[in-house]
Amino acid sequence: MTDHNASLSTRYLWFAAGSGLLLGLVIVFFWPELASWWPEDLPRIYSIFYFLIGMGQTSIDTLPLAMYGKLLVAGFVLAFLHPGYSKIPLVAWMLHNQPSARQFFDWIVRSWVLQCGFFVIVFWRIGFTQNLSHEALLRFGAAFNYVCYFATLVLGVLLVRDALCWRKSAASPRSNIRLPLIFALSFYMPSQIVWLLLGAREYDLILTGGWLLFVPVMIGVLLARLATGGIACLLRQWLGEVRCQKGWRCFALFNGMVVLVMVTNTFIRILLSLLK
Repeated sequence: MTDHNASLSTRYLWFAAGSGLLLGLVIVFFWPELASWWPEDLPRIYSIFYFLIGMGQTSIDTLPLAMYGKLLVAGFVLAFLHPGYSKIPLVAWMLHNQPSARQFFDWIVRSWVLQCGFFVIVFWRIGFTQNLSHEALLRFGAAFNYVCYFATLVLGVLLVRDALCWRKSAASPRSNIRLPLIFALSFYMPSQIVWLLLGAREYDLILTGGWLLFVPVMIGVLLARLATGGIACLLRQWLGEVRCQKGWRCFALFNGMVVLVMVTNTFIRILLSLLK
């Protein structure tokens, strides 16, 4: 009986690993096409400043309120459609460590506050970044993203390691992936938002306006993460505690494989760009 259960469990693990690998490869190969899609009535976040300059505006006083709403939706779309550095890791944490809903959403908000703080530290004209060139600021943004990618890699490795550690029972303590998740969320600097803030630095007359436009975008990002958290909570509730406990290895291996495929692809692309 024990051997039958072990073989059944092994079969499910192979299926979870194969499914995660397949989904990761699909995202890697088709994500550029998916990412290029954008609702026609939404502005590209990075081009909003150049749109205002083209309209002859040096102030946002006359900017219609609808534009702020569109930027909020644009921030939501930017974060919600990204599978790699928010959605799948958030769902993985909910299923792997099973935090309470209050703790889960509390840490989502904390990571968002940290992310906003890092944007301010790097791109506001204060302190050591005051007179830095665009190239230097882009390097800072890249360095923050490298931290995000490394934290995501650690998260994926922990998930796979736990899933393949046969000595752990359903009741055994598992690796807490909250810390690498918070690093991945906090240090991520999407290029669209980076270019928005670089535009604010370039055009001094609308510098304050740049940060006023940054606010609705980041609120959209927060709403996207909270929506993802809500989906994760609903998924856990739908599965139920019994199935979560019985299938946690499969969930961990599936999510871990998806994350590892995507972050490995990212590191390969970074390495190839550095070798050019």
